[in-house]
Amino acid sequence: MNLTDPGVIEGAGVTLSIFAIIFLIRKGWKMYTVLLVAIIILAITNGNSFLLDFRLLLDSVSSYTAFYLVAMVTAIVLLGNLHQKIGAMEQLVNNLRFLIRDPRALLMIFPAAISLFSTVPGGAIISAPMVDETGRELNMSPVELAMSNMVYRHLVVLITPFNSSLILASGITGISIAGYLSFTVPVIAVVFVIATIILFIRYPKPAGRVKSIRTGTEKKRAITGLLIAASPYLVAITLGLAFGVFFPLALLIGIVICFAINLPAENFTGVLRERMKIFIGGLNWPIILSTLAIVVYKDFMLEAESFQQAVHYLVDLGLPLMVLVIALPFITGFITGNNTASLGIALPVLIPFLGPEMLTVRYFGLVYLSSYAGYFGSPVHLCTYLTNEYFKTPLYSLIKQINVYGIIMLTVGLLLSLLY
Repeated sequence: MNLTDPGVIEGAGVTLSIFAIIFLIRKGWKMYTVLLVAIIILAITNGNSFLLDFRLLLDSVSSYTAFYLVAMVTAIVLLGNLHQKIGAMEQLVNNLRFLIRDPRALLMIFPAAISLFSTVPGGAIISAPMVDETGRELNMSPVELAMSNMVYRHLVVLITPFNSSLILASGITGISIAGYLSFTVPVIAVVFVIATIILFIRYPKPAGRVKSIRTGTEKKRAITGLLIAASPYLVAITLGLAFGVFFPLALLIGIVICFAINLPAENFTGVLRERMKIFIGGLNWPIILSTLAIVVYKDFMLEAESFQQAVHYLVDLGLPLMVLVIALPFITGFITGNNTASLGIALPVLIPFLGPEMLTVRYFGLVYLSSYAGYFGSPVHLCTYLTNEYFKTPLYSLIKQINVYGIIMLTVGLLLSLLY
């Protein structure tokens, strides 16, 4: 092997950037600083001139993806902060608690419900305050609350029919979305049960909760209060999904609605002024910078050609294709922290190596599942970062636990594939 070969140097840079991210996160560095180091490593080792790398950087930060993600995350964070600080989140949670007695069910419902709207990037930050508010009743630790927020959101995202990654996989492979769901739904059903046992085995339903009788009037009042408190999100999601409104704009409309929730008749101007201060104070630059850095890191990773070279080399050595079917999408998902990008890399590389008998949901279902498991446990997964920022948990510890569920997911998927 020629150590001066550009492909070898680029591959070494990719590997070093991954280890740098893991090591620096463990040391407690801020995510945007960690990713800046990783991007510099990739730029130094990719063989491009400074001008080409600078052009790639400019193209990345000025891309539609960067604008959309930064706009989305900024709007979500601002809306979430305002919604919580004015008491609307507490109103929403209290009304749900009134209607649903078991807080363990709420800890599943909140992130799972938000996940139905998977076109919202970083949507875990929306459910985090709800999970936090409910989890206090069970005295769960911040890490366990963060895991509940991550696990139940992403188990449902995986099987959401309008998940963009699922649509991409279906388009590339020609296997219908229903075909993919026939493989993934049973897997997720099993993992859902396992996760629930692991997360809540030490937390029985609180005995102190009084089983009062809910009258029809009380239920109607609770439902009305719930809809009012949830209206900023319901309107934004409805506009974005049902009417195709640009999502950041839909969220802006949701923010305007949030300003109007429970406005008092007296001191109207004063309350609005106070809410504007809360709104401006909710701007979180570390999250914005980290979101932008994630996009740039992904784009530099997508420029690397070492993936294709490595696959050809491994196939020539006689590595079983089933190993590649699992390993390649997992690695690309883990590195990029982007399920769509992972599938966009892995599927075009793998398909030429698969025989006609392997072009089935048994193999492509595993590719999709493996890619998702890698993305789920990635240190540059946006939802992991946003959840960690909210619950203030040790990021390295959170990532390790998330990857346990990724391994469980893959194990169940492999066992199910034996039945196909």
